Amino acid sequence: MKKRKTVAGVFVALSLIIVLCVTLMLAKYKINLGEQSEITSQNFYFSSNFLKSDEVPPTYEIYGNTVTFEVRNFIDSLRINATEINYTVSAEGGSLNKTGTLTGGTAKSESITLTYAFADNEDQKDIIVTATGTGDYTQTIKAKFVLIKPYTLRYEIKDQVNRDYAELYIYTGNTARDAITINWNKDKILIDETNDYVFGKLNSSKNSATTGNIAAYTTVKIVFLKNDITANYTCGITKSNGTITIS
Repeated sequence: MKKRKTVAGVFVALSLIIVLCVTLMLAKYKINLGEQSEITSQNFYFSSNFLKSDEVPPTYEIYGNTVTFEVRNFIDSLRINATEINYTVSAEGGSLNKTGTLTGGTAKSESITLTYAFADNEDQKDIIVTATGTGDYTQTIKAKFVLIKPYTLRYEIKDQVNRDYAELYIYTGNTARDAITINWNKDKILIDETNDYVFGKLNSSKNSATTGNIAAYTTVKIVFLKNDITANYTCGITKSNGTITIS
């Protein structure tokens, strides 16, 4: 009799242990499942082809007084916001103040246009655009647009210390140019002679070149190699009468 009681006690104890183990496993599964669900629900997709959530917003130079961009409820075809996004877009200047809604569940986008009216004596306008999306979570995306008045020939030079080349950018505006003359000090910089706009057009001293015809609304980029990498030839956007001198 005692032996039967002992076996029965062992059987009951084992049963309790098995039940306890199963209960703990189910509890752990529920917890893990809850954590996974919580992580998934935090995905909030509010994006744009220009505006970004970076700490320092990207900068875009636009030759003209308008720019069109999109706000979206997706990152790609696999990452689409599940719920609707109410959004507001505003700009520090120009004509833009918009609110809207992006329906959730399918990929949606809205095109928005920023327009700015230049004053007579104004050649450039920097405008920061901000879009804020709300829903289960919030997201703010921004961009800086540099609008450049397109009615005058202009140029700029982009460079920095410890770089072995400088970049000349020429903006033709709304008028085609038959020729633009570029002058430089050949003891300090050398032009990229393979560039299509100056190929075969350098003077005999190789310190000047006259381009061929350049169409309206064209941006021309020409690279100059620097003899001294500590030099910096940076030059902001500047009007030109048809002659550009790099000094």
